Amino acid sequence: MAITDAKNLAAYIKHAYFQKTNKPIPPIKLQKSLYFLFAFWGGFVRKGNNNPKFSEITLSNYDEVLFNNRIEAWVYGPVIPDVYCIEDAIAENGNLNIDSYIKNFIDSLLEDLFNVSDFKLVELSHNDLAWKNNFDYESEFHNKEISKEDIISEYARK
Repeated sequence: MAITDAKNLAAYIKHAYFQKTNKPIPPIKLQKSLYFLFAFWGGFVRKGNNNPKFSEITLSNYDEVLFNNRIEAWVYGPVIPDVYCIEDAIAENGNLNIDSYIKNFIDSLLEDLFNVSDFKLVELSHNDLAWKNNFDYESEFHNKEISKEDIISEYARK
């Protein structure tokens, strides 16, 4: 069971970015923000469950899957097709009804992500084995699914 839906999280990100910059979020920044939130959250929870001294709270109460939406290996890195268009973000006023600990984690990471250029985020995602192992330069469509387990495992090792 996932914590939220990628469309709701995307709406929250979209709203937070507009509040910070007074501009709409670029599609690449939205996609990479979703991906890195998924990856860092899942890795954080897995690492905390494998090593209880890693975190100040017990992470076994938290699902490591932030959202269940499909993640695919596209040319510019991982993409969540359900939120390919910014208009697909559906939460009203950017509200995200989740646990306050998770929300604080997301807000803290978004602060960092918003300060990184879009193509630096693409470059960072291209360094991930989860993307590298699933992107096929020869493919016509570039839409192979990336396993959530592969992403979470990779980030739990970082």
